[in-house]
Amino acid sequence: MAKQSAFAGGHTIRKLDAIEKYLQAYRLVLSKTSFETVFFDAFAGTGELPRNEFGGNLLKGVIDKDEILEGSAQRALRISPPFSRYVFVEKMRGKAQELQNRTSELSGVGARNVEVIEGDANEELFRFCSSTNWRNARAVVFLDPFGNQVKWETIEAVARCPIDLWYLFPSFLGIGRQINRDGRIDEQKAKSIDGVYGSSDWREEFVHHEQVADLFGQTEVAIRQADADTATRFMIRRMLKVFKGGVLDNWLPLGKNDAQWYSLIFAWGNPSQQAGKIASRIAKSVMQRS
Repeated sequence: MAKQSAFAGGHTIRKLDAIEKYLQAYRLVLSKTSFETVFFDAFAGTGELPRNEFGGNLLKGVIDKDEILEGSAQRALRISPPFSRYVFVEKMRGKAQELQNRTSELSGVGARNVEVIEGDANEELFRFCSSTNWRNARAVVFLDPFGNQVKWETIEAVARCPIDLWYLFPSFLGIGRQINRDGRIDEQKAKSIDGVYGSSDWREEFVHHEQVADLFGQTEVAIRQADADTATRFMIRRMLKVFKGGVLDNWLPLGKNDAQWYSLIFAWGNPSQQAGKIASRIAKSVMQRS
């Protein structure tokens, strides 16, 4: 994942390919309507990443142009037909400025409505959800956080709108890895997980308690049962409680060396059965081809 490493690997490419394919299909479908279409990238970064598959110049600190991977922002801007509006959020000033410069340099961008915001992703997404006239607009939101940055309240805000959401959920790095094998949970880490799920119910499901016989009789031991799949299924169940449209029950597992570090989850807030059928069909196809 882009935010976790200086360089992008094969799992990052799979993630970006999936998002780009969906955005392209989404625009083709909505091009037949009068809706304003918005792409909201909440953790946009600089817009591009160096690949880690390359050696040579990367190891020397010199990166050739061919060794650069287009990020989600650049890929979204080349979608045709374009979105009516693009919103890119980046908290770090230097990265936001670099992204601003890069989007301004792209061919044809000047004629488009592109907004780069230096700010907190949760706050800006709340503002976007509350200020948009959803009678005339539809949107795709991409959440690609560093760790457990996305708060449950933000998910709830998105769920109330006709938004298609792609959420790179940190199923292992942000959730499973935070629980020790013996079931012990650092309180600060537990609070972080509470904030992601908007609930503490995960504790009962992720940690199993059982009685074990020893020299002193019976002793209760705790065993971690949380893995990436468990964490993902729990998040999907939580999201199903708030999304009026639905949440796919399958996801795209992503991580380095085929390990599942993240789960790319898709959900939609539009309660229309027809809209949900189209969105879910496209999302499933995208996952299968990524």
